[in-house]
Amino acid sequence: MIAVVVLLVVAALGLGYYAGTVSQASQVCELRTQVTNLTNRLAGLSHGEPSILAVRFSPRGGCADQVEYWIGRANHTVHVLMYSFTLDSVGDVVLATYHRGVDVKVVFEKSQVNQYSEIFRLAAAGIPVRNDTNPDLMHQKVAIIDGGIVLVGSFNWTSAAENDNNEVLLVIKSADLATTLEREFQRIWTTGH
Repeated sequence: MIAVVVLLVVAALGLGYYAGTVSQASQVCELRTQVTNLTNRLAGLSHGEPSILAVRFSPRGGCADQVEYWIGRANHTVHVLMYSFTLDSVGDVVLATYHRGVDVKVVFEKSQVNQYSEIFRLAAAGIPVRNDTNPDLMHQKVAIIDGGIVLVGSFNWTSAAENDNNEVLLVIKSADLATTLEREFQRIWTTGH
């Protein structure tokens, strides 16, 4: 992004330099075309084109590290739909993020809540948590961060998922995807299923 802006500045300076030289009018025209093309590319990048920020596989492929990294970077919101959440290290980062003033909410799948579940620790700290009330399973593994970063895949936030199972975690930057998943989160948060 910075390189593109630098190119735009250089191209603009080039336009000023060459504008006074009639014999180099074709170069001025070419530079103007390049500036227009780069400006259009920048405009396209700022309109929600998704980008894959990370793809991680487990066992021991860095899935938990990515979850902790992105939740720890949140500034405004962390909304989570999680089938199974027992990983203390992720719970620690969720708590720290909440204590920084970030709006954190987590929906848990009720069938997966047991003595190891992070639901009790998060609730005790004041984090709004809910159990899904779908008579079947809420099998989602989604985190929406600051309305623009999505963590999604098969990766549960558990030790087994991190250390034993074959899992995948995608980190995607997309306001459009985040908006769609946020609507689903709000639906489940509000209705319970």
